[in-house]
Amino acid sequence: MLSDLLTEKQKMFEPHFKPGLLQRTSTVFQFRFTEDEDFFLSVAPNAFSFSEGSSTDPTLTLYLDRHDTCWQLLIGTRDGMKAFMNGQYRADGNIVLSQLLLYLFKSDDPTVVFKVQD
Repeated sequence: MLSDLLTEKQKMFEPHFKPGLLQRTSTVFQFRFTEDEDFFLSVAPNAFSFSEGSSTDPTLTLYLDRHDTCWQLLIGTRDGMKAFMNGQYRADGNIVLSQLLLYLFKSDDPTVVFKVQD
């Protein structure tokens, strides 16, 4: 059942949530799937929740093939560009938000930062 899956994912993603990353008071990501049931993600500065169905006023709509693709993109185990190039993912709306979404729950693995010098 979708509601059970969304509850499970909510708990799984909570430790990885990056509060304030979107720098907006409210954002709604609508997920539409070709093979699975639709759901949406509501994000506030310090909280998020997954809900079944369709939002009445999404900020951004994302089109994906399956739930698995969505979960892998959100947690960072699947590359967003590769999924896009393979036709598994596209977004309509604020493209900047679609890119930030890929970092909203991404694992806390250390990242190497390089400083460019002239």
